Amino acid sequence: MSAARSSNYIALPILLVATALGLYWVWGLLFVWWIVPTILNGQAFLIFEVNRDDDAFLYWAIVCLWALSGLMMIAASLFPQYAHLLT
Repeated sequence: MSAARSSNYIALPILLVATALGLYWVWGLLFVWWIVPTILNGQAFLIFEVNRDDDAFLYWAIVCLWALSGLMMIAASLFPQYAHLLT
């Protein structure tokens, strides 16, 4: 089994447990992590694949949305007293 595939099998139960425990910062880290392969590959996924060369505006909008969503989830977990300002 490849390392990437093994990582998926490890990540799935971690995400399920984090969701059950309300640890949304874990999802935030995942969203921020998704930015790395997205930028390296020039492909983002919303409903369908979006290529940077074909539709640069939508591609960068998706990257920014993932970054913002991830950072908001992390910030809401680190500063719960201000979480209402993020919604």
